[in-house]
Amino acid sequence: MIFILKLTINMELIDTPNPNAKKVMTDLGDDKLKNALTAIKGVSSVFFGPNFVTITKDENVEWESLSQDIINIFDKL
Repeated sequence: MIFILKLTINMELIDTPNPNAKKVMTDLGDDKLKNALTAIKGVSSVFFGPNFVTITKDENVEWESLSQDIINIFDKL
């Protein structure tokens, strides 16, 4: 008998006072995640804090064009 356990991470992009930044509540944070997020065209910076990641976008880019790419990265973790 084989059991397969899959961890599902529910994440959402949370608004911040800065309209160009969104927060994700997570305890994950490493160079691989930072590199993957900053590789998305339109992401200008990634900041890791205790239990969260803040993703800042370029002003001329809409969140609708970035959100799915960000979610896909977290889905692969």
